[in-house]
Formats: sequence, structure tokens, C-alpha cells
Amino acid sequence: MATKTAKTGLIGRHVDELSLPERLQYANQWVAFQKYTPPKKTTVGGVEFPDVRIRRVEAAGSSAQACITQLRSRSLDPTDFEFTILKPPY
Repeated sequence: MATKTAKTGLIGRHVDELSLPERLQYANQWVAFQKYTPPKKTTVGGVEFPDVRIRRVEAAGSSAQACITQLRSRSLDPTDFEFTILKPPY
């Protein structure tokens, strides 16, 4: 049940956007983020700015294997992702 909740509540979200109750709810869940690449520049109105988008959760579950299964079901290559456990907020 926790895996289903994690899948529906975390996918596509930034971890920094989670409320305190959500951080407590999802603590110790495995999540997958796309591997970090250095920021690129983006142009807005003719002015260049660094593109510093925050990474979103692409998969979540009770194990790294559950995350890999989710990524493969979406035809994503798990080797392009890093897996980590969400820690409690305090």
C-alpha cells in the first residue's frame, strides 16, 4: 500500500515542494531522479540565463527494483537514473 501511495503522490514532483506531513509519509521510500547534468543556458527575451531546473521524482517505491520496474514500464532506461531513499525531514 505504501508503494501505491508513493507512486501516485511523488511522481513528477520536486522533493523540495513536499510538505512536512508528506515528507514524513514518504520517508524511507526509494525514488529515482534523472542523473544530474550541468545546467545549460536558456534565452529569455534575448538574455541568457542558466537553466537550473530542479529534478523531479520519476519513480517511487519500496525498493530500487520497484523504481526500475516503473521506469521500464514507461520505456525509460534505468541506467539514466540515480536511486536514493528519501530521508525523514528531521
